[in-house]
Amino acid sequence: MGNGTSTFDIVQHFSEIAGRLKEDFDAHVWLVEIFGRRHSYLAGEKEDTFLPPEIIKISDRYALVSSDWAKIPIQKREEVISFLKEFL
Repeated sequence: MGNGTSTFDIVQHFSEIAGRLKEDFDAHVWLVEIFGRRHSYLAGEKEDTFLPPEIIKISDRYALVSSDWAKIPIQKREEVISFLKEFL
């Protein structure tokens, strides 16, 4: 949020991204805010699974979490991460 982006804007934009990834690739992704060792859900498409999710750190404050990250083509993953790094 270094560029003046509000939490509401982040949640709204990420919800759109997560919905599109679920629709296009059947991939569940969600955004979390990092508080030390604790991760707090902010937005996205969560899925209950027995396997531990993959955590992709976007910044010191935010991470992307997914149990389906491998379902998304590499180019699309890179686009999502790049967008989030700029946006956050």
